[in-house]
Amino acid sequence: MKNAAKMERVRVIDLHLDEFEDHLRRIIDERLKPSPGLIIKGEELLSRRQVRERLGIAYSTLHKYTERNIIPSYKIGNRTYFKWSEIVNAALRVKKG
Repeated sequence: MKNAAKMERVRVIDLHLDEFEDHLRRIIDERLKPSPGLIIKGEELLSRRQVRERLGIAYSTLHKYTERNIIPSYKIGNRTYFKWSEIVNAALRVKKG
């Protein structure tokens, strides 16, 4: 079994279909829940990893977008953060353009 140490084993015995569906739905909802970002003055700030995961892009693509000022970034200490609202606005500009 691949990644056996990380996988949780669950044995399903005498489980009604309704119960199984509810359990599966809870697992899917938990996995698809967006990771919480840092909130400063009502603005959600996301790390590079969080942005990459939400957009489904590589770090190199995110770096290109920031270098070309398509997506603004903010340094706090030695970390880089992004405002989710600005990412959405950038996506809308690119879509219109």
